Amino acid sequence: MAVGDGWKPLEAFWPAQRLVRDRHQLVRKISECYTAAHPNDKEPKPSDLKAWRESIYELATTLDNLGLGQVRMFIEYLADGRMNHIDVVVAGQHPSGRLSYAVIELKQWGSIARSTATKPAGLCAACRAPGNSTLCQRCARDLVYAPFSGYEKHVKHPAVQVGKNLDDLRRHHSMFDDRYVNLVGAAYLHNLMHPDYQWISQVSPRPGIPTFTARQPGDLEKFLTANFSSASGAKAAQELLGRRRSSNLLTNETAAIVNGHTRFSLVEHQLRAVRAIADAVAAVGAEGTEGTKKVFVIEGRPGTGKSLVALTALGEALQAGRSAAFVSGGVASRDTFKRAAKGNQKVFRPLVQIADKFKPDSLDLIVCDEAHRLSERPMTGSFSMRSTGPSSVEVVVTGARVPVFFIDGDQRLFAEEVWSPERLKSELRSLGVEIVPINLDRVLRSVGSSTYDTWVSRLTAGEPTAWHPDGATDPEPFELYYADSAAEMESFLRSKDPAVTSARMSAGMCWGWTDDTGTFPDVSPDPEWARPWNAGDSHSTQGVPRRKFWATDPGGFGQIGCVHTAQGLEYEWGGVIMGPDLTWEDGAWVAHREHVRSKASRIENDTELARALCRAYGVLMTRSIRGLVLYSVDPAARKLFADLGVRKL
Repeated sequence: MAVGDGWKPLEAFWPAQRLVRDRHQLVRKISECYTAAHPNDKEPKPSDLKAWRESIYELATTLDNLGLGQVRMFIEYLADGRMNHIDVVVAGQHPSGRLSYAVIELKQWGSIARSTATKPAGLCAACRAPGNSTLCQRCARDLVYAPFSGYEKHVKHPAVQVGKNLDDLRRHHSMFDDRYVNLVGAAYLHNLMHPDYQWISQVSPRPGIPTFTARQPGDLEKFLTANFSSASGAKAAQELLGRRRSSNLLTNETAAIVNGHTRFSLVEHQLRAVRAIADAVAAVGAEGTEGTKKVFVIEGRPGTGKSLVALTALGEALQAGRSAAFVSGGVASRDTFKRAAKGNQKVFRPLVQIADKFKPDSLDLIVCDEAHRLSERPMTGSFSMRSTGPSSVEVVVTGARVPVFFIDGDQRLFAEEVWSPERLKSELRSLGVEIVPINLDRVLRSVGSSTYDTWVSRLTAGEPTAWHPDGATDPEPFELYYADSAAEMESFLRSKDPAVTSARMSAGMCWGWTDDTGTFPDVSPDPEWARPWNAGDSHSTQGVPRRKFWATDPGGFGQIGCVHTAQGLEYEWGGVIMGPDLTWEDGAWVAHREHVRSKASRIENDTELARALCRAYGVLMTRSIRGLVLYSVDPAARKLFADLGVRKL
């Protein structure tokens, strides 16, 4: 059952043993939880109540009889309004000692039929076409026919539903970014006894997701005991509830984070960084803490949570009554966070203000996000760097008792962006401080897909690797496609996000920016398709966001963003238009200087120019949370995407 954003979380969970013992009482409680979560306080249907009384009881009894009565069973689990309801999530401990979870789809079916073109209800449009006698591969593989009175139509094979539920669970919980946490799925058709219907368990539309029937109790028991021990599931349940991603977009949570009330879950080195910074800030002014100043240098690729850590550390310092400031090499991200941080906007400052208005060590904490985008010395305007005076790094170090830099050397795009991690550390050593290095090595954007992060890194390094979206044991949750035209890309993104509130299209800087109103169609990759660049910051066009808010304001989908407006920010769905500045020739990326309309054109060496353009496209490709569409005007690049296994729209 798909749900909308109006649903609240649904958290009805108990030990399996109690669901056996107090079945009727708990069905009433499940019903109450369902009504409370429903956007209109709607009560469940009689069929729902029957499923909870019978199907849940069947599974709970099996678990209890196996000595697994202390695992927790979450009923109709719903962590986010964009999820599907999950019939059951079993939470417990794996026999190896690690946390373990199983998504179980329960069906009361007593019969079932194979998919067939002779019964068109529920098939895709092509398979429903008059005169059609064969099924497409997807309908034949993913659908079954439900021959129930009043309901005769094709429905998804239960294993397909389980696969979607597993993706939802990974998407909305940071704990599943850790591959050490065991997560499996299965379907259980506890009423399907007749021998004629057992074929359904032999069909595997999603490898690794079994379908059990009433004739396979031993196989079900083997599955459960392989994934759960008799230990209590209390810790697993608590982790499931506590490590939920409250919002997929950082800007939606900025105010809460800076006010110390974030519901984002920090993992591993993120948590270590926040705790270390908090400890250093807490020690400021304490007796015996004088000595060499410590400076944190936190490195991480796109999507590893650098801005989340920066904002969280800032929020903790402010809540502790400490003086703090947030500076950044990125104007768009800094001002977007500033606008969202209601009540604390004054702490978001241009670096030049720190240089001019603050005495040495006058702030307890300065977090410097996107340090790789800083110029050598503070900027006094959009394009004017001071010619003399302390470096940007020295300004941060001098102004704070606890300075923190967040940096990704692969996101340096232009000649004035001089601070690589190596040069930053060299400058710090010359200032006589102690460097505290921390590496954020886990990608959380792109649905936590380390596979996609690696794929982009290899692609932009000119060493492309195959894309495998349907791995046999670990399906890829991030959706990656390529299009044959910009129009196809735009249409697809609208279908994924009809309100286009968090879908954006960006492009390489290959077309002139002749107009700052966000209305003139400068970006024209195809003869019959053109769209305007993002607007400037001083325009007055109604419904068009200012440049620095293009990535987050409604109306941004109508314009094409560039690397300046996208870097440091994120959106759920993205499209990237690769222009004629970068083409794939003889197994390598080749730069075409005549098409470069950015400051990268100042790079004199062609090899270095190609590398900078690849980094810029890499930045654009790593802004999306759920999925991305690539379109290149270069046919050879599109063929490369196809050869690598990227799906075509």
